Amino acid sequence: MIDLDLLQLRGVSKHFGSFTAVDEVSLTVRAGARHAIIGPNGAGKSTLFGLISGTLTTSTGTITLDGRDVTRLPVHRRVGLGTAATFQHSSLFMRETVLENVLLAALLRTGAGAGTGLGGWRKVSARAEALARARTLLERVGLPDRHDLAAAALSHGERRQLEVAVALATEPRLLLMDEPAAGMSPAETQRLTELIAALPDEVTVLLVEHDLDMVFELADTVTVMHLGRHLTTGTPDQVRASAEVQQAYLGTTTEVSS
Repeated sequence: MIDLDLLQLRGVSKHFGSFTAVDEVSLTVRAGARHAIIGPNGAGKSTLFGLISGTLTTSTGTITLDGRDVTRLPVHRRVGLGTAATFQHSSLFMRETVLENVLLAALLRTGAGAGTGLGGWRKVSARAEALARARTLLERVGLPDRHDLAAAALSHGERRQLEVAVALATEPRLLLMDEPAAGMSPAETQRLTELIAALPDEVTVLLVEHDLDMVFELADTVTVMHLGRHLTTGTPDQVRASAEVQQAYLGTTTEVSS
């Protein structure tokens, strides 16, 4: 594990009118970590994810990536600095093939596809290096035989795998994942867990997730939110044993189960 802070939040809040969805959250994510954010419904997890990814703007506080202030940067600027995200609702191009989805992300990362859009990407797709990288990523995520299928033809679990490949095509240092196991069967969730666990240490993973089995198998660090606030951060074992966490989840002192 690389001992370096990659992402830092300091006093981050988000207000929607008089409602405070995220309240003065401070958080550090180490480079190379598999860091999960959990919490009961309404804890503010997805709002916090939006603030980190750039889809929402902060009301107060600062967000830094590798020491650089990204608090006010839009999504595409954060991608350029090494952030990629997968969301609860698919952002794939469903009519395009599996390979095209990954290749477009790779071309946009390098700038080779700038201005071409999906209609023009074939003009540059013959580049052997880009194609080889796309195929390598599809093999890495377990889709080596799906290149020519439209994304719409994939199963739900396979679409999640493709979303990971698309994200990795941008060569991120920080991979953000919002509810990656949502709607998955246990077998699909296990495959995705193994895929994330096998990512290189150079890719730091920060995920928001409800599936505690997945969280406790995958994460080395767990942050718990409750009512928009940071409740605690620790190892999976520390979080399981925390009386504060047990109270927040269950209203009891029964240990949170994995």
